[in-house]
Amino acid sequence: EFQGIEAFPEWLGKLSSLRYLYLSGFGKLKSLPHQLQLPSALEDLTMSRFHEIEALPELLGNLSSLRRLHINSCNKLMYLPSVDVMRSLSKLKTIDILMCPQLETRCERESGPEWSKISHIPQIIINGR
Repeated sequence: EFQGIEAFPEWLGKLSSLRYLYLSGFGKLKSLPHQLQLPSALEDLTMSRFHEIEALPELLGNLSSLRRLHINSCNKLMYLPSVDVMRSLSKLKTIDILMCPQLETRCERESGPEWSKISHIPQIIINGR
């Protein structure tokens, strides 16, 4: 955990073979830095307790190997990356959104404004369902 830290460590982008990443405790971070480089080999990404972030950045589109995206306890999160970015994640099979009240509402099946960004993903889990 990175309690109280307001920026990502630079070494994170140098872990080129990293396949699983669990990020938690960036409670004060207001946005993900544009220069953040996550390894393209990443298959499973969990983002937890990013309490101040309102939008996930377009840079997630660089994660060409991503198969599972877990987002939990991100209280203010409302926006996923664009439809084009989300659809470019061709290997993404599961998105799991838990305890993110605003995003859960916006990703409501068939009617939420963010639904079109995730509707193509085979397994969509929102609040455990």
